[in-house]
Amino acid sequence: MIIMRRIIDKLIVCFGILTLSISCNELDLVPEDAASTGSWYQTEEHFRQSLNEGYRPVFFPRDGRDGGSEGGWDDDTMMRTSLSVIKSGTVSSEFTRGKDDWNNLYKGIIRMLTVVKEVQEQDGVLSEVQSGHYEGEAKFLLGVYWTYLITHFGDVPFYEDLITVDESFEIARTDKYEILEKIYEYFDFAAQHLPEDHSNLEYATKGAALAYKARAALYMGDFSTAAAAAALCIDLGTYSLHPDFGELFLSKTKASPEIIFQLPRGVEFQQTIPTREVRYKIPRNNGGYGSAVPSWDLLASFECIDGLPIDQSPLFDPRNPFKNRDPRLLATIVPIGSLEDGDGNSPDDGSRFMDLEYNPHPYATRIFNYASGKEQTNNDTKSNQNYCSFNGLVWKKGVDSDWDDLQADNNIITMRYADVLLMYAEAKIELNEIDASVLEAINEVRDRAYANSTFSNPVVTTTDQDRLRYIIRNERRAELADESLRYMDLIRWKIADKIMDGGAAYGLAAITANNNPDIVDNNSPLVKNVIESELWFWGMTPQLDENGSADFEPLRAAGLCQQLTSTSFPQRQYLWPIPADERRLNPNLTQNEGY
Repeated sequence: MIIMRRIIDKLIVCFGILTLSISCNELDLVPEDAASTGSWYQTEEHFRQSLNEGYRPVFFPRDGRDGGSEGGWDDDTMMRTSLSVIKSGTVSSEFTRGKDDWNNLYKGIIRMLTVVKEVQEQDGVLSEVQSGHYEGEAKFLLGVYWTYLITHFGDVPFYEDLITVDESFEIARTDKYEILEKIYEYFDFAAQHLPEDHSNLEYATKGAALAYKARAALYMGDFSTAAAAAALCIDLGTYSLHPDFGELFLSKTKASPEIIFQLPRGVEFQQTIPTREVRYKIPRNNGGYGSAVPSWDLLASFECIDGLPIDQSPLFDPRNPFKNRDPRLLATIVPIGSLEDGDGNSPDDGSRFMDLEYNPHPYATRIFNYASGKEQTNNDTKSNQNYCSFNGLVWKKGVDSDWDDLQADNNIITMRYADVLLMYAEAKIELNEIDASVLEAINEVRDRAYANSTFSNPVVTTTDQDRLRYIIRNERRAELADESLRYMDLIRWKIADKIMDGGAAYGLAAITANNNPDIVDNNSPLVKNVIESELWFWGMTPQLDENGSADFEPLRAAGLCQQLTSTSFPQRQYLWPIPADERRLNPNLTQNEGY
């Protein structure tokens, strides 16, 4: 593979705490003699530093995030009128993000196979317990890397031992289900040798190995294994849900009994969210762009407090869409509109966000600054700024005033207990093994959602498989929004094409901003069709289909909103193509269908 050549020719790897640099020729290659690793792995600290490299975020790619992901990969996110290559249906064998993930993950695999080899061959450097622990960490990481590869590319070149350069140019693809069995072995070894204690959330634990095994199995449709692994993780008794859903994701929450595995960030060691991404998310009043935003479809997906979807609940008001909704909505998207008429989900100033009033209404040309106690020009209304949020929404999940200085250091939570509970419930539902434990898992997550509101969880009691399938899928959407999990949910449920092929993103009706904050474009469709007709925010309730996807076309046809993008998702994109560079070097690599 090209990655082997790049490692040989150019790369320098920085291990551990950025205090010791070692040539990749010393750590990553299969040498013809032992010289390349002979100067390393002489102390326990050498093993620790080598393993630390495996926890870098680059080896934990997040779907819909990072390079080439503008506009997101799913129906929960949008970015003005931009589309990622995933949502435009234009993925090819030159797909940059696919090439990067392939290359990075194979780098990680080579490094962790090296650690496993050195642990097994070392003589007296590590105790028996230490050997099992470090090999367990390396195999946990191998399981994570291989899971991403087979769930995104399908069959891929697989090896358990380091291979030579010549072998890398000849190796063929291995069936993904054969690799899956090896992934299970890696996670099982890790679970056997890693500690249950999760006080250090930056390293793999027994619980993390079980949870990631459950995810790998669920993604590959092996529901029996997924249910069993998730049950073992639950039965550890190590984890519990954080008492406050919204607080869990803030930068101040560095540890929680809900977090099973995370990648740490911290301003003190210069690991923060890239400034550009921070600006994409936060409102323009706070120094951001308000460009990467939650979709209207996500807003429509949260059920009402009676447990019914918005197109069935008498409690839903399209003119006040945040009222009487699942409390997680108000912790996920900054609420707009009046919340004070007996709505227990939020205080009267629910639109207060990052010490400013958030109000995209075209007549709200000025907003209140809670920090100064004065009014100021509102740069988050289309009357004043053409490029503020195109649909009037901005993200709240994980965002607070700590982001004001653009130095956001929220940890990257890659696995948490709520996800394990939902994976367990989903696997049991798909097996049609629906018992009290399934309902308990679902309702435990929902109970926490309602814990800090004046409403009670509308408890799930049905045991009908089809109904529960709909519930659990929507539950995952509400609970896990903006956590880089929705894309793979759409892929494994085989509904990505149903939702995104011929799909669309919608936003506020057109209006032209004026330089004078006291003047509003009263002839615009937004004012004439929506505001003057008293139809703000939505003029009617969108209907939801069998997949929970909202239909905004009637609103557009009535002139109450506009279509911003058209999405496409051809069948071939359920798997990514093998990168063209790899196939140029290795003629034995076949291509996925349709590329």
